[in-house]
Amino acid sequence: GKVHQLSADWTPKATFETGQTGLISSLTIDHAGNLHILDPQARSHIIVSPDGQPKAMFEALPPACYGSLIPLDDGNFLIGEHMVGKIPGFSGNGHVYRVNAAGDVLAEYGTETNGGMGGFLGVTHMTLSGDGKTLFHVSETGAHIYAHDLVANQRLGAVYTRADPPPMVFDIAMLQDRTMLVAAGNEVRRIDPADGSVLRHYPMPPGRGWAVIVLREGGRHFWALDFFGGTVASIDTERGEILHVKELGLAKCLAGIAEVPRA
Repeated sequence: GKVHQLSADWTPKATFETGQTGLISSLTIDHAGNLHILDPQARSHIIVSPDGQPKAMFEALPPACYGSLIPLDDGNFLIGEHMVGKIPGFSGNGHVYRVNAAGDVLAEYGTETNGGMGGFLGVTHMTLSGDGKTLFHVSETGAHIYAHDLVANQRLGAVYTRADPPPMVFDIAMLQDRTMLVAAGNEVRRIDPADGSVLRHYPMPPGRGWAVIVLREGGRHFWALDFFGGTVASIDTERGEILHVKELGLAKCLAGIAEVPRA
């Protein structure tokens, strides 16, 4: 339930206590500079304004286990339901919703899910095509990356299925050339969602929990997070070079990172 604020040289600046005891699944900074802190286990969505104060948004959004968020250019948002099934405390439909800043639901998408290893994970990670018409999403620890046509509200099936052991995928990120990065635990892969082919393997520093990807600098670099080890690495997208590695001391809880845009 903590968000740690660090300076560009990794010096600790502040810690924000959410008051929750779940697990923060993602941090997202929207186009207005607000930080969204999503904790699906606690059914918590906290928004912090650029001046560091809690902000009231999404008040009309029905309560659910939301765990991923994409700010849209029109001021609306896509928000993913992290859980699926009927396990007490973890129940949900695993759908994605288009909502406005007040939390009013503008559209509901019946996204395909597989539950992941535990059988209860819905839409845990999402990314959009460049034209904003196709949503790609995963149920982490499952084997598939799914696509969903947002215009027709239609499932398009799996665009990638990991067949090698362990058959798990995690976070995904769309690049400008329409290829996609996917976190695979021990490495990051670059795939072509048009045919599911693997174009490149990015070796990571030692660890098996490389589960989160966040693009930087227009996609030229990306952050990768080792959830188990509490380590963050910065990788050059084209050369595959590991630029920086930092041990953050957050073993088994490093689940999200958001970089404040340069002024």
